[in-house]
Amino acid sequence: MAADNGYTEDIIGALDGDELNGLLDGLTDRQSELFGGRDFISVLRGVLSGELGLNFSGVTEFIFGVLGSSLAALTALLATVVGVSVIYSAAGALKGGRYSEGVEKAAHFAASACMVIVTGVSVTAMFSMCAQTLSSMAAQINVLVPLMLTLIAGMGGGTSAAVFSPTVAVITGGMFNLISSVLVPMLAAAFVFGIVGSISGDGGMGKMSSFLRSAVKWLFGTGFFVLTAVMSIQGITANVTDNLGVRGAKFAIGKYVPVIGGYMSEGFNLMVSGGIAIKNALGYTALVLLLLTVLPAVVQIAVFSLCLKLAAAIAEPFGDRQMGDMLHGISKTVSLAGGMMFGAGFLYFVFVLILMAAGNIFL
Repeated sequence: MAADNGYTEDIIGALDGDELNGLLDGLTDRQSELFGGRDFISVLRGVLSGELGLNFSGVTEFIFGVLGSSLAALTALLATVVGVSVIYSAAGALKGGRYSEGVEKAAHFAASACMVIVTGVSVTAMFSMCAQTLSSMAAQINVLVPLMLTLIAGMGGGTSAAVFSPTVAVITGGMFNLISSVLVPMLAAAFVFGIVGSISGDGGMGKMSSFLRSAVKWLFGTGFFVLTAVMSIQGITANVTDNLGVRGAKFAIGKYVPVIGGYMSEGFNLMVSGGIAIKNALGYTALVLLLLTVLPAVVQIAVFSLCLKLAAAIAEPFGDRQMGDMLHGISKTVSLAGGMMFGAGFLYFVFVLILMAAGNIFL
């Protein structure tokens, strides 16, 4: 991506550094270090010159750091489940007395309430984190993708830019809004119905929870498949059309402009090369920023889901089956939220890759 000429510097100088730096405000010091700094323009210049690159060992350390902090934060959850399950098991030894049935119901209610409170706080924090992650990704798309589309149009890819411009609104205002405004509330309802069904023991609410999870899965899967397929098909057809137009213009300049036609054609190549270098550098920084935004959320949700499964495995033999089923049902809801975060990030990733590929065939 090395490109050091006046044309690329003119383009970089025209970028809004304050708006780009605003995308980095939510990064921690460790994330900022992996990105390359808190000055977006300086990072972009470093990528263009080849001085900056993704440090995979640093990313691995970052992932393990997030993993460790997530496990430490969820230690209280596991400790509470174990403690409550042991106490409930001890309360079961009181069976046989006159008030054994009342004591057992009270103990079951108290144990279930403790687990609901602990898991409810964690699930609420997880939903909040999902909303923040989606908001960060939407902000990145709304700032970085229009810049890439402008560069593509400036290189002669007007058709590609026109085709992909509505996709930005479809992803951020459509898909991401669907997740945050519809699917996440449905998962929250599935969480509540699962708890009520497990505590009541009648199974009716549990079936409603299962239905809501299935509906979320189908809605998200359908939207994800349709958007990915449409983007891919549009990208292929738009690239072919733009490539024909650009190559035709270069041929006409080289053949029909007297004396300086060859020089103008080579100058056109130079301009296109500079635009491609900056577009791909923007795409690279967008992908790194996406990685640093999505990875913590996905890792934390995965750890939370595994902890809930472990808690369910502990609660069932020491507590009772209803407690184990409740925790297992919550883990399914959490896993589905993690799958949506991963899918939304992957959709963004594919979109940026398509834009990075667009225009590269113009030379």
